[in-house]
Amino acid sequence: MLMASGLAASQAHHVCVVALEHSAHSFCQYFQALQQEPLNPVERVVFSLALTKAQAQRECKRPMHG
Repeated sequence: MLMASGLAASQAHHVCVVALEHSAHSFCQYFQALQQEPLNPVERVVFSLALTKAQAQRECKRPMHG
């Protein structure tokens, strides 16, 4: 039982790390893309965060195939 709990925790940790890495990459892409727009740096950060969050929410709603 303890070993199964440890394995589940390890898998959950891995999923979180992968999701965080993906979100960081998406944020950087959005931030760079918004460089073309007439925005100040704070606005670029805010819009990049909003777009990254929206993308992550869409991805979480997709069914997972195992």
